[in-house]
Amino acid sequence: MPKIIENLDQLIVQKSLELFKKHSYKKVCMRTIAEEVGIAVGTLYNYYPTKWDLYISVFEESWKETYEDLKEKTDGAKKDYINQFFTILYQDMKQKKGIVKELFRHIMNNLELSSDEQKAKIKQVRFPDIMMNDIYNLFLCNFKKEYEVDIEYREEDLNRMFTMVYTYIPLLQRTHDNDEDNIKFINDTVNSYLDKTF
Repeated sequence: MPKIIENLDQLIVQKSLELFKKHSYKKVCMRTIAEEVGIAVGTLYNYYPTKWDLYISVFEESWKETYEDLKEKTDGAKKDYINQFFTILYQDMKQKKGIVKELFRHIMNNLELSSDEQKAKIKQVRFPDIMMNDIYNLFLCNFKKEYEVDIEYREEDLNRMFTMVYTYIPLLQRTHDNDEDNIKFINDTVNSYLDKTF
């Protein structure tokens, strides 16, 4: 009788995330993942027909980890909610850089993909819904604690500012290698915007 593994899909993604954090996309094969999880390769393919499908799930799972980390650390904060929020987000995005770089490298080096297929895959790598919704809502909670204002007030401007910052972080990390200065720059920029607006 085959063994039943509770939450197998979650276990596959977690073990894969661990492997992809250590090794490049090319070096991790489905067989290795199956062995780490303790299942047959065929079972793994039942859940994820391709390594790409699994990698996208891993990418999304890494953002769920970011959300949980942000939530846990900002819930315990006593002050400077916004500074702490963006400091944690910056550091987490830096750790995630290798996973994102691997995704783009795989897409751009895959000669079998047409340009339309490349564009479709690149679109999958953009910030997933958890970033756009859950992490943004967490930012709003911290904003409300920091400024003690109604968060619906000028929320569209807040969304623009948040979008600008999280899309700018990878570029900042790529062009300036002093993390402390980068984090200070982000927090100063955010605070000057918020202080002027609210």
